[in-house]
Amino acid sequence: MRSVKIIAIVMMVWMAGTCVAQSQKTWFEEGNAAYNEGSYEKALDKYNQIVDFGLESASLYYNMGNTYYKMKDYPHAILYYEKALKLDPGNEDIKANLQIANLAIVDKIEPIPQSFLVRWWNSLKSLFSVDGWAWMSIVAFALFLTFLFVFLMARRIAWRKLGFFAGVVMVLVLALSVTFSIEKYHDLSHQDEAIVMTPTVTAKSSPNVSSVDLFVLHEGTKVRLLDSTEEWSKIKIADGSVGWLQVKDLEAF
Repeated sequence: MRSVKIIAIVMMVWMAGTCVAQSQKTWFEEGNAAYNEGSYEKALDKYNQIVDFGLESASLYYNMGNTYYKMKDYPHAILYYEKALKLDPGNEDIKANLQIANLAIVDKIEPIPQSFLVRWWNSLKSLFSVDGWAWMSIVAFALFLTFLFVFLMARRIAWRKLGFFAGVVMVLVLALSVTFSIEKYHDLSHQDEAIVMTPTVTAKSSPNVSSVDLFVLHEGTKVRLLDSTEEWSKIKIADGSVGWLQVKDLEAF
């Protein structure tokens, strides 16, 4: 009798999960249909129903960014393109649309030039998502074991050399892929960037409205979050300038 109850519970959970997944697929399709018809508010409503379930995907955020862009809500368009890019860093369509959206905002901040090594590291890290790098780690480890077996068991010197050098390469690939996977996971699990959502804000020298004005930012500008209090966030912009903005003026991602 007990086993029958367990099976019944498992079936109920499976059916509930199937129904939820079907609903989310339906909402996504209905949102896309509404977008194609020009009903952008309806499209956002359908997309947000999926978000309210605590689910996310690059395609969902990308479509939300496109919808906000059509509505000329450029700060939210940039926000959701950035969210999509976090999940799928190698997606050229997301990068292109984000670049177009950034052309519509006021602030054009020149970033601090990066060294070749930093640019190379970041471009390499952006090749895959966190899942992609995790799978790369598994494949590299499996290949390392294979080449280690070849090195230990082969009788010919040539095969032993192949096993040794290929194994060393796989160790390097494994180390890089694990490092990138950890860094990507950190990026996904920490909201350390934000988009300015208020039309015009003034960065302060300290978390106080009466402190010295440092510089002015406009909606849609991306900032890095360095520190925070209950009502203020310490931010850094692309040119290296640092200041304090009120939390209510930002949307973190």
